[in-house]
Amino acid sequence: MKNFIAIDFETANRNRYSVCSVGMVFVEDNKIVDSVYSLIDPEEPFDRMNISVHGIRMSDVEGAPTFQSFYESIQHRLKDQMIIAHNLAFDGYVLRDSLNRYNVIPVHSKLLCSYQLSRRLITGKSSYSLQSVCDHYGIDIINHHHALSDAQACAEIMLKLSNEFDLYDLDSIFAKTNIKAGEIAPGYYRSSLVSASKKRKRGVS
Repeated sequence: MKNFIAIDFETANRNRYSVCSVGMVFVEDNKIVDSVYSLIDPEEPFDRMNISVHGIRMSDVEGAPTFQSFYESIQHRLKDQMIIAHNLAFDGYVLRDSLNRYNVIPVHSKLLCSYQLSRRLITGKSSYSLQSVCDHYGIDIINHHHALSDAQACAEIMLKLSNEFDLYDLDSIFAKTNIKAGEIAPGYYRSSLVSASKKRKRGVS
């Protein structure tokens, strides 16, 4: 993929709509060209467990925008773009649930998961976590669980996968991995899908 936006969210508690920070990294023509980071007021209490992971506290988000305000300020850059997260099963539903919470109509975007792609393409690893795949490619995560740092790592992983495995577009991704991109649009959400036949062939549960 030559053009995409890598994203990462951190949340204040177990509710997927409790976003407290977001990082986005913009890639054009195989190059990182821009990034956006913002603390977000989740309008929710913070759990100690979540604080222990990302270090963000209630006092840090005082005066920060709500998710609605942030999304409405950035949605013109997301329209008709490919959004990639390393754990779309988390970040994709954080996006969906946060939009639903504020009754915000999303712009249309395609969705992919670099974790799923790594599992399809990189063999012989016991873990495909963000840290593990970064170690595989020699990518340095400066501050793991900081949303912008993790989004940067996701972008670099996707660039490595694209170059190594010739992932030019969605057709080549599907041909090599049997992964179909997800989609978010007004009134609709579908996460990326792995073909059932591919799962059976490789024994992936």
